[in-house]
Amino acid sequence: MKKLLAFLLVLLPVVAFGQSASLLTMARAELQKRGLEETEVRARLLENGIDIDRISPEEYPAFQGRVTAILNKMQQEKAGAKAMADSTGLNTYTVQKKVGRTTKQEAIAEGKLKSKKETFRLFPDDDEFYDEEENEFVEEIEEKQESIEIYGHSLFTENSFEVFRTTDGAQAPESYVLGEGDEVHISIFGSSQTEIHQRIGADGSIQPAGSSKIFLKGITLEKAREAVRQKLASHYSFRADQIAVTVTTARTMQVSIYGEVGTQGGFTISALNTAFNALAAAGGPTEIGSVRNIQLSRGSKNYKLDLYAYMMNPDSKTQYDLQNGDVMYVPVAERIVSVAGAVNRPMSYEMIQGEGLVDLIKYAGGLTFNAADFIQVMRQENGEFKYLEFDLDNVITGKQKVDLYNGDVVTIRQSNKPMENYVAIEGGVYYEGNYDLGVNGSLKALLENAKPTYSAKTDYVLVERMTPDSIIEVMTVPFYDDFKLQARDKVVVLDQYTYRDVDTISVNGAVRRPFARPFSHNDRMTVAQAIELAGGTKANGFPVAYIFRKDLIVPGQMHYLPIDIEKDGDKLLQAGDSLNVYDNTTYTNVANVSVSGAVKNPFKTTFDESISLHDLLVMAGGLTWGAAYDRVEVFRANISKTQEVDIDLITLSVDENLYPINKDFKLQPFDHVVVRLTPNFSGGRTVEVNGRVKYPGRYVLEDSKTQLWRIIEMAGGLLNDADKNAVLFRTDNNRGAIGVDLTKAKSNKGDMESDPILMSGDVINVNRLENTVTIRETGTRMAQYVPDEFSAAQKSIVFQGSHSAKWYIRHYAGGFDRYADRNSVTVTFPNNRTESTAQVFGFIRKYPNVEPGGVITLQINEKKKAKKEAPKEKGAFQQTLNTTLTTITSMVSLAILAKQLK
Repeated sequence: MKKLLAFLLVLLPVVAFGQSASLLTMARAELQKRGLEETEVRARLLENGIDIDRISPEEYPAFQGRVTAILNKMQQEKAGAKAMADSTGLNTYTVQKKVGRTTKQEAIAEGKLKSKKETFRLFPDDDEFYDEEENEFVEEIEEKQESIEIYGHSLFTENSFEVFRTTDGAQAPESYVLGEGDEVHISIFGSSQTEIHQRIGADGSIQPAGSSKIFLKGITLEKAREAVRQKLASHYSFRADQIAVTVTTARTMQVSIYGEVGTQGGFTISALNTAFNALAAAGGPTEIGSVRNIQLSRGSKNYKLDLYAYMMNPDSKTQYDLQNGDVMYVPVAERIVSVAGAVNRPMSYEMIQGEGLVDLIKYAGGLTFNAADFIQVMRQENGEFKYLEFDLDNVITGKQKVDLYNGDVVTIRQSNKPMENYVAIEGGVYYEGNYDLGVNGSLKALLENAKPTYSAKTDYVLVERMTPDSIIEVMTVPFYDDFKLQARDKVVVLDQYTYRDVDTISVNGAVRRPFARPFSHNDRMTVAQAIELAGGTKANGFPVAYIFRKDLIVPGQMHYLPIDIEKDGDKLLQAGDSLNVYDNTTYTNVANVSVSGAVKNPFKTTFDESISLHDLLVMAGGLTWGAAYDRVEVFRANISKTQEVDIDLITLSVDENLYPINKDFKLQPFDHVVVRLTPNFSGGRTVEVNGRVKYPGRYVLEDSKTQLWRIIEMAGGLLNDADKNAVLFRTDNNRGAIGVDLTKAKSNKGDMESDPILMSGDVINVNRLENTVTIRETGTRMAQYVPDEFSAAQKSIVFQGSHSAKWYIRHYAGGFDRYADRNSVTVTFPNNRTESTAQVFGFIRKYPNVEPGGVITLQINEKKKAKKEAPKEKGAFQQTLNTTLTTITSMVSLAILAKQLK
């Protein structure tokens, strides 16, 4: 802890004198004064990223601002916790735990508590120690005192008061008191026109050219205008509205602010700032700072500033201006009262001497519309909580004055009385809903106002009435009777439609406007009428329709009735019927013919006897380049009603005008015509060569078997710095990248395994030889030997020759991690070729060799890691010993066997 105290000595405002032991004592005294302990200060500094063990003494001053802010915040939290404890009766550690600063273990370890239960049982979220009977209304206290923020603090935390550093963006108000250093601008724009800009001197005056001195110091800007106007009226000609006096640059002043503010000390600010603006510059009052009793000292005079008075009447003539050398002090708020319930702004308020409950309601924005007729005050007296109740009207009218005390929680009850004096009506009326019982005391009056509908059942209504024991009694009452209604009665007007047996009727299919609509069992409609309502049948309508009719006796059974639309128009439909009119094309067998291959627009069309092969080829846009005129194939399906379908192939030749040489050929249904290409026609098949060849670019494939090295030769061969690992990118069928070895392709030219056949669209990328090797960090000890500032997920080095991956890991990555999976070592080359580690014999591994541009990767053996890091069970040592002995025995046996085999 000595290093912490030495660190704070440089930062805290203590007087450094005496020996080092005395200095450490002073640092401890400063922390004690703030109510802080060394352990919690160190912990908070670490939370904010300040580790004093890693900071040299030369760097201490650089942390002064941050550390001071942290200590101030901790001091405010301590004070806030104490205030909450005082107002709720909870001990300090309980409150600190609530705001997340003290745990059970910390409290017990510091000797502040005898047991966990003693302190923390007051919190319902701590199920292990919560005692519901002992804490039955602690929840209510916490709910009503969730926030100890005092009304008015938010004006500073939300930057409602702006701090003016200069005159820019601010205009001096009429009440601004002028002083030495203020720069005043005078504009005259009457018969005489001039601009005067002067600074108020030490004697408090300005002296425009040709005029005597005008003393402005100590008077407001409003009075200064009049003084300037009167003085210059004898020298210039202008009306009263033709002169303007403004402050262009306000003087600066030094004020000191102490007490419960965010930052204490001296502040240099513009004189345009009021006392409240200056408080904003100091961070505003702390959570426990007063906003009603702010002290302002000016020489031998003392003033008290009240923010509430300013907020209630911001246009007040009360002076809130500051002068150079003023000292402000914000004390702790002495009386905090919370209000909840039926007020417009429920929160905590600071009250001063002489103010009572009426003042609190005024500060809380007044009562809401649903305020009940009594008030409750929860107050702690002699260590116990109790409720005090008052009549709201007596308090508001002043008949009863209620004084408030620090920690009081005032609840103004909201009226929750349900509506009683009403009746309701629903059903067959135009205006359903609730009605006033006073106007609609009888059934007849209610029905006249609600207006029964045309289909309302007018012989009787039902009246539902709830008895005091919540049982609903239903009464049948004659329609328009003078039956007397009671509060909360509900009248149900029945509708004649309710008594109809209604189903649906629909018309679907080849009609212009298919529909479905309700249809009663007593309604009548013919087939002809239904089709007319559906807009008539379409031109392709089939003459025979079907009625799908539900069986009225056997539910779920359906009958299907054929209907001749022309002859059966008078047939009646019934409820539940569905009339389905069918499309004529449904009953027509339609065949098609198609053409594909070397034509410009392959397509399929409906077969007709009038279409010929010439017509079909012309419709396809004619033949393409390379089409074989003597190889027009027709695949014909031989369709039988009893035998399996077989396909015949007919080969034809066409002339230049696309007419078949065989004049007698005719198309048949389902013929498929295919025009073939002439043999070995390439159509300009090309590949692209990029990178380290002499002449990169596009090259035409000589035939369908042109191989890779032939194209490399056509491109002038490889350059000296070409890498043997190339990438062939194939677009055909989205094959993607294919790795090739150019050395093998050259040595085995024409060999299908080493010299691949190319396809149209292939792109060959010949890379520059990369003389580096990359090692990925995972599974290696690289991170242990690389400083933090240079650490990365991988490491690249210059190629050191053809060594194994194991050699590179040992020499350049610090070797294998203890949990590395050595069987997972792989090397990936620039052409995406990957070689892995092979298990040769027993524990012997063959690691892949590394070439230039290779990337070495391996993985962590998660099972091995989990097993090693898991806590060992009893007997694990014996098991490990047995396993080790078994392994050694096996290895000795293998050695003896190997020796005998020699």
